[in-house]
This record gives sequence, C-alpha cells and structure tokens, in this order.
Amino acid sequence: MRLDPFHQPLAYFLVGAAHFMLKEYSQALAVLRTYVSQIPQMEYGHLWLAVTKAQLGKVTEAQAEIAEVLRLSPDATISGTLRALAAFKHAEDDKHFYDAVRKAGLPE
Repeated sequence: MRLDPFHQPLAYFLVGAAHFMLKEYSQALAVLRTYVSQIPQMEYGHLWLAVTKAQLGKVTEAQAEIAEVLRLSPDATISGTLRALAAFKHAEDDKHFYDAVRKAGLPE
C-alpha cells in the first residue's frame, strides 16, 4: 500500500483482517475504519470492524456495527450466511473469529 498510492480499497480490508487474526486489534481498527469509510455499503467491512471493536472491549460500538451489517444484509446470521462465506483452515482461527462475532452480537 505504501508503494502503490492507487491501490484498491480491498487492500485495507485484507490488511485489517490480517491484523485482527494476529490479534493486533488496534492496528486492525485503524485500517478497517479506512476501508469502511471508502466502501460503507459492504457489510463485511462492518462485520470485521464489529469483531475488532468487540475484542477491544468496545461492545456498544461493535453492536452498532452489527446493526449496520443487518441493515445491509437482513438475513445475516452466524450459522447461515456467515458460515458459508468465512471458513478458516485452523480450528483456533475459527474459534477466535466466531467468538468475537458472538461477542459483537450477530444472531446465531
């Protein structure tokens, strides 16, 4: 991103998700906020922002992001649409992410 000032906004999402998975929540928060500000209509940006805020103890803010996810995608649930799209290779990564999703308040 530093070398390409014209990179796609998706780069922010990928870097933010990587920081989250490495449990670098403060770094993830800054990058994911940038992504969401550039593409506010993408529910997955709001979802990853919600799980990051939940892990930082900002549960009220996380719930507000989940409300935006549900506004953009009313059928979003943990066991339904999310499970179909977010699968991790390692069980500990899966647990890390889905524990944060539950903490943020996405319905089962």
